[in-house]
Amino acid sequence: MKIYIIKNHDESILGRDLEWLDGRDASQIFNTEHRDIALNQLIEVNAKDINLRAQIVECEADKKGRPIMLLESASASNSASANTVQSDAA
Repeated sequence: MKIYIIKNHDESILGRDLEWLDGRDASQIFNTEHRDIALNQLIEVNAKDINLRAQIVECEADKKGRPIMLLESASASNSASANTVQSDAA
């Protein structure tokens, strides 16, 4: 199942209480199955902080409806590091 979350420029994730979290506790992350609801939430958060650079991110949900993205982002950063090392070696 696809769900939508909101992530800002420093990789913090919007929580259910509308505060920015590090994403360790997936049950506290704001998420919705509908992109338009995520967009409305993004607009509301952005109205409070006009300098906010945030985006809607689509990710998979686990059986309990929590976002599965922490493992993906960790593996993506590891592969990016590996690519950098390979480029430097060439």
